[in-house]
Amino acid sequence: MILKRMLKEEWRTQSKLYKGRYLAALPVVIFLLTYFGAQMVTNFSTAPVTDLGLLIMAFGFFTGLAAGSIGFNSNDAAKNVLGDANFLIFSSRTLPIRKSSLVASFLVKDMLFYLGLYLFPVALAVNLVSSEMLIYSVYMGLLFATGLTLSLITASTAVRLPTRESILNYDNVPIPPLARKSVLDVSRSSGGLFKILMSMFVLLGLYWYIVNYVPIASYLLTNPLLSFSVILGMMSVTVYNWLNTYDSESDYTHLPLTESELLKSKFQAFKVIAAITIVPFILVSYLLYGGNILLALTIALVTAYYVGAVTMYEAGLNPNERMIEGWTFSKFLVIVNIFVIPLLALTSLQTDFLTILGLLIPMLVIGKLIETFRFE
Repeated sequence: MILKRMLKEEWRTQSKLYKGRYLAALPVVIFLLTYFGAQMVTNFSTAPVTDLGLLIMAFGFFTGLAAGSIGFNSNDAAKNVLGDANFLIFSSRTLPIRKSSLVASFLVKDMLFYLGLYLFPVALAVNLVSSEMLIYSVYMGLLFATGLTLSLITASTAVRLPTRESILNYDNVPIPPLARKSVLDVSRSSGGLFKILMSMFVLLGLYWYIVNYVPIASYLLTNPLLSFSVILGMMSVTVYNWLNTYDSESDYTHLPLTESELLKSKFQAFKVIAAITIVPFILVSYLLYGGNILLALTIALVTAYYVGAVTMYEAGLNPNERMIEGWTFSKFLVIVNIFVIPLLALTSLQTDFLTILGLLIPMLVIGKLIETFRFE
């Protein structure tokens, strides 16, 4: 009964936010991208169909890991720090319902949300392309459940770990006050900054799996440090999503702040945290792969800045909601991949520094123009 009510409320709020058809557009976009991608792999390449099976299996497992991050949100929902959307789960304090039952329903509701929006469209698309994909689709579902379980266990463990507020407090974060608040909101929520690292590890893990075990992507290993830096820059966008999880524009209506000022503070916080998380990832990758570490850092930071600027421009203060809107997600993919795909291709080849720099400069300029235009 509680799960049914939560599912109805999820659909009601999402349909109201996206007028129904926009939310329904996301699985359609994913289906089309997967279908045409599968057609390219099976009919216009020499890659065996097993490569496609390995890809969707990896997608299932790492989507499960990503879905497990709701373990952090369920704990915060029970504390009523996620806004009106978590009223049902917070109501365990006043209703004769166990908190554990509400949390379990909350988790199942979000799991079904992932299955419907992501896994089902992928499974349908690949099975239309090849009947051999049926068994791989089953494996994808099983690996999703495995990844989800592992991630929930990790999230639960991280939530219970003691925190040291003295490490990160209002006095020792060297950014403007409003941006500082966003950083502290994340650090004091369940799991703290660990969940940002976990989100990035999940997405980067998918990349590492693909380039090491799926032959069709082996070209990325030609220059692994540089191609990895492009992926790392893209993945840092998860930082912006977390920064916009714990408040909304309505929380600041009593202050003399404009939307642009609030958005600017979020982007300032994003740039600082993204840079801090990118540097150690690049250092570790340099120890593994070797290569031009300065160029790798430049690529990762510029890519993060560009993708972050596009996300900020398209999704504003609601990236977690807006990016599951089909039209917004499609525009995001187009604008980002205009530069990111060519950059990934260049870094995967033995390309000289100046050629790569010729692509990074326009990314930096356009990112700055987006940032300037959005804040005016």
